[in-house]
Amino acid sequence: MFLERGLEMTDTRSAPVDLLVVEDNPADARLIELLLNEVGGFRCQRAETLGEAILSVDANPPDAVLLDLSLPDAHGIETVERLRRAAPALPIVICTGLDDEAMGLLALQHGCQDYLVKGQGDGNLIRRTILYAIERKAVEEERRQTAERLKRVLLQTVRSLSLTLEMRDPYTTGHQRRVAQLSAAIGQRLGLSESVIEGLRTGGLVHDIGKIHIPAEFLSRPGKLSAEVHKVIRMHPQMGWEIMRDIEFPWPVADMIRQHHERLDGTGYPQGLKGDEIIMEARIIAVADVLEAISSHRPYRPALGLDIALAELRDHSGTRYDPVVVQACIDVLDEKGSSILDEDAPLPQ
Repeated sequence: MFLERGLEMTDTRSAPVDLLVVEDNPADARLIELLLNEVGGFRCQRAETLGEAILSVDANPPDAVLLDLSLPDAHGIETVERLRRAAPALPIVICTGLDDEAMGLLALQHGCQDYLVKGQGDGNLIRRTILYAIERKAVEEERRQTAERLKRVLLQTVRSLSLTLEMRDPYTTGHQRRVAQLSAAIGQRLGLSESVIEGLRTGGLVHDIGKIHIPAEFLSRPGKLSAEVHKVIRMHPQMGWEIMRDIEFPWPVADMIRQHHERLDGTGYPQGLKGDEIIMEARIIAVADVLEAISSHRPYRPALGLDIALAELRDHSGTRYDPVVVQACIDVLDEKGSSILDEDAPLPQ
């Protein structure tokens, strides 16, 4: 199977391509080298096993690898996976005797740039395929770096929003960061993926962002809150959702914000959701939020302490709060102690 390349493709490289040919059959390896010598522009090295190839790549990284799928120490897609783990950014072109479209697609899905079949095509086709693979991998890397930059900007914006709210509500300075840190620790305890944990940190940092719409005097008013003031404050999850809903986060941040005061039994707000209607991230932030809020000082009451906060979670585990999340929170505190609430959450850089 070949992916056809246009003859008009131009090689803009001024230096020869350093190519590692991973092939245990001497005749096949020699034929590839002869074909590439005819068209020129390549310096070829050879490895007979995958282990030898990995050592070579580590010691002297080539520009690209021409990889057979049947080697003495590896076979099939395992060959690709092991080489890709050793060299994530390296362009890989499969060159195999297996003319199998399904295997070709699988190789591409596992990070290869192309798939060639031995004995089909000449040196020009091999040359164009390798040059295209190098170009394609370079474009992929550029896109990855651009995505990382955009992600950093996005998270720095989240940090700025969190700090803006803290400036309006000095009595809860650090609350969102501590909730973010505890939420991430709970997520790790539950074995969630690093991506989900990163989303928890982000959602935790802005879970109270809707309070920007609440008058500052309501947030800092001492003494017991009136029913009217409490009603206004309870609007902040919906307001936060409206602020964040059109931002295309890679995580459901807007839903985390709107649902962090929902309760499993339907007694929460603003939507009165129940059970599985509440996303897992919001259940985690809810538990972290309750623990931090009860154990910390508020303008309308002194800090109630960690024991009372834990009693609230235990007493309502399975009704208001997800029991699995409550237990994970308790386990985190048993392991790390209350210091997890004394330290500011690590903010995204």
